[in-house]
Amino acid sequence: MKMRVPIIASLIVLSTNATVLAQAADVLDMTDSEQTIELSTAELDGYRDVIKSLEETGGAYALGLSEELLGFGLALQRSGRHTQAVEIFQRGTHITRINQGLYSEQQIPFLKGSINSLAVLQDIRAADDQQDYLIRVQQRALPAGPERISAWLAYAYWQRSQFLKDPVDTQFPRLVKMLDAYQSALNELKTFEDERQLVADSLWGLIQTYFLITSFDDEKDASPFERRTNFDENAPQENFYEFYRDADRGAPQAIELLVHLLSELHGVTSFEAFHASIQLADWHLWRGERRTASELYRQIDQVIGELEDETQIQDLRERLFNRITLLPDISGIRLLPPAVPAEEGNVTLSFNVTDRGSVRNVKRIEVAEGFDGLAGKFIRYLRHAVFRPHVIEGTTVTREGVEQTYVLQVD
Repeated sequence: MKMRVPIIASLIVLSTNATVLAQAADVLDMTDSEQTIELSTAELDGYRDVIKSLEETGGAYALGLSEELLGFGLALQRSGRHTQAVEIFQRGTHITRINQGLYSEQQIPFLKGSINSLAVLQDIRAADDQQDYLIRVQQRALPAGPERISAWLAYAYWQRSQFLKDPVDTQFPRLVKMLDAYQSALNELKTFEDERQLVADSLWGLIQTYFLITSFDDEKDASPFERRTNFDENAPQENFYEFYRDADRGAPQAIELLVHLLSELHGVTSFEAFHASIQLADWHLWRGERRTASELYRQIDQVIGELEDETQIQDLRERLFNRITLLPDISGIRLLPPAVPAEEGNVTLSFNVTDRGSVRNVKRIEVAEGFDGLAGKFIRYLRHAVFRPHVIEGTTVTREGVEQTYVLQVD
C-alpha cells in the first residue's frame, strides 16, 4: 500500500508553519494549565503535607485524598514537572477507581491531566493507552448528550494529531479510530438535533477522515512520499480496501448532509453553504473523477452567477475559484505549507495548475543559499499535490505561471 499524496507530517520539517498541530494542541489542552510557572518549594510541600496527613488519618484511600492529588498534579504540571505529574495523576486515577468504581466519572480529570503530561514527555504509547481508557470511561460515566459527544470529537482530534505527525501505513488504524469516533458522535446526535454546531463539526471531521483514508492507494508507481513498512492487509483493523470503499460511499453523503445543515444555519447563498457544496466537486477531483468534478464546478459557478447581488457573486467566485486552493480545502489539514509574501520566504517557485488540478512545469525562481536540497524535496511533493482548478464562465481552465513563496525549515 502506498501513499498517493503528500501528507502534512512529511512536510513539517520543511515548514516553520505549524498551524495544524497548533490547532490540535489547543483542542487537546485538557487541563486548566495555561503556562509554565515557577512554584516555590513551600507551595509544593504544602500539597505533600496535606496528602501525608490524610494518609495518616484515613489510610491510602482516604476520602479527600483524590482532590488533593488532582491539585498537586496540576501544580506539578504547571511548573513543568511532567514526570512527577504523571505519577500523581496515575495514583489519583487508581485511588478514584478503587473508591468510586472502575468507570467512575471522577477519574476523568486525572486521565486528562496524565495524557497532557505524557504528550509533553513524548510518551505517545502510554498517552494512547490513557486515551483509550478515557473514552471508555466517558462513554460509560457520562450521560448521553453534548458532553459525551464532545468526548468523541476530542478523541478523534487526538488520533488525527498523532497520525499527522507520522502518516505511515502502520498508523492507518488511527484513521479507523477517527472514523469510528465521528460516526459514534453523529449516531448520538440523532437525538440531539439542536446541537447543530456539534453536528457540523462531526461532519467536517468525518469528511476530513475520508480524505485522509484515500491518501493511500495501491498504484504501481511509487510516490516520493512513500515510507513503506510491513502492512497486514488481512488484519481486520487494517483492511484498507474496505475502508476505501466506505469512503467512496460515505463522503458524498456526509457532504450532502453538511450542505443542508450549513444552508439552514447560514443561508442557502452563504459562503459557508457554497464552501460545503464545493467539497463534493473537490472530492471527485481528489478521487480522479475529473469529468464529474468539472461538471460540478460548472454547476456551482452557474448557481453563483444567478445570484442577485453582484458583490456577493464576485466575492464567492474570488474565494472559491480565483484563489490558489490546495486540496483538501478543509480546516485542520494542509498537504503543503502555506504560501507567504516573497520577502518572508526562502524558496520561490513558479508552476502551472492544469484544468484537472495537477501541477506541471515547476521552476525555481529563487532559492536561498543552503536550501537547494530541501527545495528539490519540496518540488517532488508539490508535483503530486492537487489544486482546485481555476473556473472561468463555468469552464475549468489551466492557470499558468503561478508564483508562490514558501518557508522551508532545515531538519
